[in-house]
Amino acid sequence: MTEGTEASSATALAQAIARLSAAPQRLDLLDQAAGIAQQSGDAKRAADLYLDFIGQHASHAGAQFNCGYYCRAAGYYQQAIDHYQQALTLTIEQPEEVHTNIGVIYNEGLLDNRRAAAAFEQALAIAPNYLPALYNLANCYEQDGDKERAAAYFQKVIQQAPQFAMAYVRLADVQRAAAPDDPLIKQLDGFIEQSQRPLTERIDMAFALGKLNNDCGDYQAAWRYYQQGNAWNASLMPAWNEAKQRETLELVRSQFSELLSANASAKASAKKPQPVFVCGMFRSGSTLLEQMLGGHSAITSGGELEFFARRWQRWRREGLQASLDNFSAAQAATLGEDYLAFVRERLGDVEVFTDKRPDNIWLIGLIKRALPQAKFIVTRREPLDNALSVYFTRLGKAMPYANRFADILAYMQIERELLDHWQQLLGDDLQVVDYDQLVIEPQQQLAPVLKQLGLSWQPQCLDFHQRDNSVRTASVWQVRQPLYQSSSGRWRNYQQFLAEFTE
Repeated sequence: MTEGTEASSATALAQAIARLSAAPQRLDLLDQAAGIAQQSGDAKRAADLYLDFIGQHASHAGAQFNCGYYCRAAGYYQQAIDHYQQALTLTIEQPEEVHTNIGVIYNEGLLDNRRAAAAFEQALAIAPNYLPALYNLANCYEQDGDKERAAAYFQKVIQQAPQFAMAYVRLADVQRAAAPDDPLIKQLDGFIEQSQRPLTERIDMAFALGKLNNDCGDYQAAWRYYQQGNAWNASLMPAWNEAKQRETLELVRSQFSELLSANASAKASAKKPQPVFVCGMFRSGSTLLEQMLGGHSAITSGGELEFFARRWQRWRREGLQASLDNFSAAQAATLGEDYLAFVRERLGDVEVFTDKRPDNIWLIGLIKRALPQAKFIVTRREPLDNALSVYFTRLGKAMPYANRFADILAYMQIERELLDHWQQLLGDDLQVVDYDQLVIEPQQQLAPVLKQLGLSWQPQCLDFHQRDNSVRTASVWQVRQPLYQSSSGRWRNYQQFLAEFTE
């Protein structure tokens, strides 16, 4: 959003709020003001407006539904559920949609797949063929590692909507192709040629076809589809700017040039709960590591918690330099308290927990100021394997480097320089785990990590693939298998396409 557009949006919002304040009983004015706030990128303001004025419309089912919608967008998950429940109590039309929205909040926001699945099943009890509930229930089963049920529900979606391409795309995640003439490959091949389909769908199909052709060893076809998917994906976002990324690197290094003293850090380590941040390059083994750590009886897996990433995104919008300059000790303490409250809402009262977001590597300094007791584990992997895995994954606009192999390698170099900086500042509070060594000698790699957390070795850390938990990353099926080394050296299957990077 440009400066002029921001000013125009701010004026429009101020005018809308003024009209609403003069006539708070008018629901249309509330919807208008909240919609302007949402469109300007301020989801929190939109939700706060609705919460401030919902009392005027407490008996209106549609208003309660909208309040739930805006609260969900702002991350006010429990309030969103409460208002959706109010809408149900007021006998809103199409209750299956409301139950499905509640399920999505439990699944994506509160990380509670049991309640999510129950909500989707309530929707299906009302409308057995309701596609969003069928599709999201299939997602739940996939995240829980129930391959058979996931495939069965994706097939149910396909039976109801044979042209719904995303169900075939997700089925490609669940199933392996044995040969190039696999029916799923043929079906997706037909869909991807339909130019009238939205480009974003065709991108997902390209990545799915890349994966399926990789399954059956047709690496030339796989590479062709991955190239097409990345080219299309790149067309939807600004090109990655290496110079700007290096500016961010220098800003972070200058703002966080010194951290806690060793004595202060030691005292802080005694605080509970103990957060352990698992971060590093995307697709470098962080999901596997978290799964293994979560096998320990003392550690709770948090998954990819968005708390600090949301704060960082807001600061980038407002101006990163100024936001960091004004980040006081008092603000840091409040941020840490808010984070722990956020964690309690999702995980309950826990002693030690992991927060696994790869991009938190950029926020280590910020996190350490907010949570002096925090520990960090950074994962790394053979660079060409890591880069290839990133290239084979559709990533969003926040990661535009992922669409070009050369950009991925350049970005990885910047992250290595950032890691060097954090290692100099944090000492034993930061550990590095190498994926390729982890799959070869897991106990030798994990035991020192646990020791640094004050925990002893437990053999069940090696039973990670049997854990009854939910995984919400691209590695969902890799971590449902025993340790394997086939991903190490995988780049050699594509060596003919990577000649310029291997000389």
